[in-house]
Amino acid sequence: MLKSHLLKAITLFLLFFAVNLTFAQKAYQVKDIPDPKKNGGGYVSDPDGILGNSAVSELNSTIADFESKTNVQVSVVVVNDFDHDKEDFDFAYELFNTWGIGSKTSNNGLLLFISKERRKYRFITGTGAEGVLPDVKLKHIAEQELLPAFRENNFANGIVNTINAIGEVILKPENKSELNQFFTQHESNSLLENFWLPTGIILLAFFGVFKIVNKQAKNGLNQKTFDKNNSFDTTIAKGCGVIFFIAFVSVFVFVFTGAFDLFKNIRLAHVPYILFAVLAIALFFRYLFYISALRKAHHDDKNFFDSVVAFHKKNWWLVLFSPIILIAIILHLIKRVKAIDRFKPILDSKSNPMVRVDRDINMEGEPFLTKGQRIEELVKAYDYDIWESTDHKEHIIKAWPAEAYNQYTECPDCYFRTYQLNKRVTIRAATYSHDGQAKLINECSFCKKTEFIKWITLAMLTRSSSSSSSSSSGSSSSSSSGSSWGGGSSSGGGTGGSW
Repeated sequence: MLKSHLLKAITLFLLFFAVNLTFAQKAYQVKDIPDPKKNGGGYVSDPDGILGNSAVSELNSTIADFESKTNVQVSVVVVNDFDHDKEDFDFAYELFNTWGIGSKTSNNGLLLFISKERRKYRFITGTGAEGVLPDVKLKHIAEQELLPAFRENNFANGIVNTINAIGEVILKPENKSELNQFFTQHESNSLLENFWLPTGIILLAFFGVFKIVNKQAKNGLNQKTFDKNNSFDTTIAKGCGVIFFIAFVSVFVFVFTGAFDLFKNIRLAHVPYILFAVLAIALFFRYLFYISALRKAHHDDKNFFDSVVAFHKKNWWLVLFSPIILIAIILHLIKRVKAIDRFKPILDSKSNPMVRVDRDINMEGEPFLTKGQRIEELVKAYDYDIWESTDHKEHIIKAWPAEAYNQYTECPDCYFRTYQLNKRVTIRAATYSHDGQAKLINECSFCKKTEFIKWITLAMLTRSSSSSSSSSSGSSSSSSSGSSWGGGSSSGGGTGGSW
């Protein structure tokens, strides 16, 4: 019996030892190291609990104070073990650049990486911090503060004292001034190079492009026709312009006020790209509006195609400012190729080429088209091409399906393709207080034949319940540490060693 209990105790002890040994030997990959910025917005990553909560809290508070006074970002990472295929420098260097410690523009970050089991420490510095914290200085601080405590297995005190010693260096008035000046200069240069300069160039370039396009639009159409055909388009263009401007300003505000986490990865340098995309879309719409104005100005399809081709030949460079215009150009080219046979001259009875009647001049097609055929054109069921012999004794009419061809069918009474099926006619509009009423009919646009099908009840309008969840702005009063690193990088500066 005693032997059995002893055997169980030994088994449990071995199992407990094996479990603890497994945990102790866990080797972290870079991707496995918890990022403190994403776990509370701190600076210290201690996944194995080597330092203890009080030491981590003290370090976070001290480092946050450094950043608020000098703009330097410091991170401390303490683990039992790490990737056995990498040396401590390679691992710490990759970790530094993966997180992006320090400002992206001034690279003023500092990482202290420690492996308890491997008995290794490593400092990695960004180029912006090397002037104040050179390798020799960091090595001296480590030998004075870090290593003596580590040899006593007092990791918390060693790291706290080391960070305090670093603080004494960077908070010296001359060093603090240098760090802030370095940061400010880089931020100022970055603003000029990455925001103001490209933004100014983009705005000026698009301003010139819109001026050219508008001038050509007015010159390409006579002023009266331009105003008549383009007034509606201009209204839409202005409306879209206002929408795009509001969208751009909103994104700008969201980015710099931290209003939504959706935009937290967008930086100032990204704004010119966003602005270019917005203006490129606006230019595309302006191009479409001009093509629409040409369509309305030319009742004759051939004249319309020729006008569009002439515009494209003269303004192909618009593709450089709005690449999506290329899609519209290709589509117009395909339509024109399909219409080549349509506009080839037809031969009369004497084998002489006939002349196509210009429908911009003879809009009504008189005396060749009947009234029913003209209505077919007006409802866009058919386009009619009229060919006349040079001696005006012969003519031929060719019918081509138009945009609304499939929306109409042949009328059973007048036999023109002007009969619209299942047309809904509103008799009484629906409001917020009562239902509406409409009737479903078949109707001919030429002979006015009407066939009633049924009555339809239009549902009463309902007001949308404004979800008063005023997007609780997620203002977790993000401490001065912020929720992410600054995007900095290192060129390999720093020092390290063993104890």
